[in-house]
Amino acid sequence: MKSFPRLIIFFFYIVSVLSFNKAKAQSAFVPLGTNTYNYLDRLEIKSGVFLTDIHTSVKPYRRDFIVNAVHQFDTIYPSVRFSHTDGKILEYLDNDNSEYIESDTINSNKPVFYFYRTKADFYSVKTENFMMRLNPVIQFGIGADTFTNDGSRFINTRGVEARGWVSQKVAFYIYIGENQARYTKYVQNYTNRAGAVPGEGYFKNFKGTGVDFLTTRGYIDFTAAKHINITFGRDKNFLGNGYRSLQLSDFSEDYLFLRLKTQIWKLEYTNIFADLTSDFLRGGDRLLPKKYAAFHHLSLNATRFLNAGLFEGVVFHRKDAFEFQYLVPLIFYRGVEQGLGSPDNAFIGADIKINFLRAFSLYGQLMIDDMNITALRAGTGYWGNKLGSQIGLKYVDAFTVENLDLQFEGNWVRPYTYTHYDSVSNYTHYNQPLAHPVGANFSEIIVIARYQPTGNFWITAKWFDIFMGQDSLKGVYPNLYSTNFGGNIQQTATEPTVNSLYGNKIAQGVNTHLTIGELTFTYMLRHNLFIDAGLTYRAAYSNIHRYDEGVFYWYASVRLNIPAKLMEF
Repeated sequence: MKSFPRLIIFFFYIVSVLSFNKAKAQSAFVPLGTNTYNYLDRLEIKSGVFLTDIHTSVKPYRRDFIVNAVHQFDTIYPSVRFSHTDGKILEYLDNDNSEYIESDTINSNKPVFYFYRTKADFYSVKTENFMMRLNPVIQFGIGADTFTNDGSRFINTRGVEARGWVSQKVAFYIYIGENQARYTKYVQNYTNRAGAVPGEGYFKNFKGTGVDFLTTRGYIDFTAAKHINITFGRDKNFLGNGYRSLQLSDFSEDYLFLRLKTQIWKLEYTNIFADLTSDFLRGGDRLLPKKYAAFHHLSLNATRFLNAGLFEGVVFHRKDAFEFQYLVPLIFYRGVEQGLGSPDNAFIGADIKINFLRAFSLYGQLMIDDMNITALRAGTGYWGNKLGSQIGLKYVDAFTVENLDLQFEGNWVRPYTYTHYDSVSNYTHYNQPLAHPVGANFSEIIVIARYQPTGNFWITAKWFDIFMGQDSLKGVYPNLYSTNFGGNIQQTATEPTVNSLYGNKIAQGVNTHLTIGELTFTYMLRHNLFIDAGLTYRAAYSNIHRYDEGVFYWYASVRLNIPAKLMEF
């Protein structure tokens, strides 16, 4: 039997089990990148207790769970100093997840015939056996930057999204968006090297330096047993509490996945089985090479304020086959590898979150690709010690200023992390990293300020300071490099191919200092209809001056039912 269809058969076996299940719980998920995630972080920290049903280290969140969390905040509202804007946030969350609200507050005061009968949705229907929310997806943006003469910057997105459930047992979600864009020069350079639009995938050239690409996401979701939820489809996942993730982020293209999530007591256990695209050279119509991944994440709410998690993952490929042993949901992958004599690329990690004083959240993440403890203790800079770490702090109502939230985060990833001895099993999908956008061999400091004085207006400022080591020639594919310093995770990494066995340190190679600053103003005209205006400054300075680049970019956009798309790498 060939390839990923084996996993599909496994999935449909679970569906057959579902047919005997009387459970009715189901829900679509809130798309990654929306304000909902910042809102819930803020409200959780201020409440002093973790969100009901939600473990924030695993995203996206189910909509019905978000409604449960909002009701949790309603019950403790008198004992917590929520601001007027917090009240507007709670109202927004109710409207945004209206299918689970039994109240007239979600209804529109001015419906247009059969449309916008609820405040949030263009068209809505809800009966005993069928529910659907249908919305257009639109973004029109324009901008300009300095130091280039290849035309204005723009993005033009038109599409539709729909979510709902059937017979109160199976939820569904679909998103289709047609896009044309001309990004800034550094995004164009990345797109040309990777053969993919960052965060997206396949593209066609559009008006010279522009791109034309299609975004499609969709899944079904159901509850197979009282505490076990299953999602199957094409989308993204995110593990961690930080702005970045060193375990699994939403930077790469969407991918096919099967996700099992088990919640019981204070535990949440997540299994993700993914069908990925291996490294490829952009060209004519042909079947792209495949690889696969399996991830486990265990989250424990140890106390009212302490959450801890464990992570393991493996990226692998077989000739026309999926490795069935990785489908076992409760197992340690290193043991499977030993039993198989496996050449696969396995990872382990951990994460932690501590909320305190109803104002702060301290979080961290660890990612271990390979580690030689003897060499690590000796401090010799051994190339095979491939590690990544993160530490961060969130501070809400900072310095007693209501609705001013700050976030500080540091990320460090050693050279050669996420790489493997072949270029197929590296930690990428569609030529893009599955974790941090930079790849490896970098240190990063992030500062973010969010100020929302009213329910409909907010200001966001971000600052990224990154020291990274590039290889001696730019490009994505291994044959374009003359020296492997450990930054490009698509290069093979073995003792004969690395620059040095010992003495390796972060940002080695072509040392580059990258600075990114952003200032964004956003106003919400009505539910999920936004007007944005912003400035972006990006400068890279290197000890090889041909790597230097700088841009100052302004933009304005109108968007409906779509998160802001910013290229922060």
